[in-house]
Amino acid sequence: MITRRKFLKNTAAATAVGLVSNWAAASNESDRLGAVLPMRRLIRNGEKVTAFCLGGYHLGVVEEPKEAEAIVEKSMEMGVRFYDNARRYWDGRAEDYYGRFLTPKYRDDIFLMTKSPGKTAEEAKKELEDSLRAMRTDQVDLWQIHGLNTIEDVDRRLNNGVLEVFLEAKQSGKARYIGFTGHRNPKVHMYFLDFLKKRGLELDTCQLPLNVCDPSWESFEVEALPELLKREYGVIAMKTMAGGSMMGLRIDTTPKELKTVDIPNVLKDSGLTYAELHQYVYSLPVSSLCSGCITLEQVKHNVNVLKRFKGLSESEKKRLVSLAKPYAGFNVENYKRVLS
Repeated sequence: MITRRKFLKNTAAATAVGLVSNWAAASNESDRLGAVLPMRRLIRNGEKVTAFCLGGYHLGVVEEPKEAEAIVEKSMEMGVRFYDNARRYWDGRAEDYYGRFLTPKYRDDIFLMTKSPGKTAEEAKKELEDSLRAMRTDQVDLWQIHGLNTIEDVDRRLNNGVLEVFLEAKQSGKARYIGFTGHRNPKVHMYFLDFLKKRGLELDTCQLPLNVCDPSWESFEVEALPELLKREYGVIAMKTMAGGSMMGLRIDTTPKELKTVDIPNVLKDSGLTYAELHQYVYSLPVSSLCSGCITLEQVKHNVNVLKRFKGLSESEKKRLVSLAKPYAGFNVENYKRVLS
């Protein structure tokens, strides 16, 4: 297992050779629409995205289309240019919103990402076509293998030809870049990365949970992030607020037998603030922080945290981790699983 000390050493080395740069928020970038949020490198070729990415899942929670449209418009107005989604978010409603309110007006101004949880080559192919149709585009900027859950899940998808579908999508131009995601256990990420290395392959990106609780239990930051940096993957952070669990909320995606009974309100009990949850992740060597918003106020708050971000010292990051440590574990990080 990689220790946190070794992780920090690896991170410092990555920074020294230029794999990670411009973590602070100062930015004067703009486009035809106005000021753009701070940009960070996502792709090895130097292509950048805004350091804040609007999550697609929560947009799909919004039932009123006009409210969803307002969230998209406010995000564009405030300089967000990176947009996340996935084929099965809310039975496709999240992608449909992008196809109605985002791509018709702004396709040339944004970096558009979606994901496929398909378990077979046939499912993945169909989901890509469905995503392109729903979002009214003939190409996504990034398409990711969605939610690698276990080692057995990785093997099943590989044996069923899913990886080949993604490689073909990149070769054909339907996806400019490809990557993978997962939030169950960092060992699954390491297993898949090892497979790719043996095949002489590298994908472009990885999306994984990173937050103040993570370093203290089954840590993606400690175990997976150093290898991703070493191999120059674009790192997209998610679960910055543990899917709402840090506020004592539960999103019921866990199996019935594993559902948590009492989720502590980490923010209320620890003294941490909403802003510090994002500041901690922005202080890591990540390309972008993907977070969902279901109101205009949430968009404003999240974007303003980035605009005001100046970077945290190592001592400041350690202080935040120490405040969160008593709450690390399944009750709060209930999207994780310990592999046998």
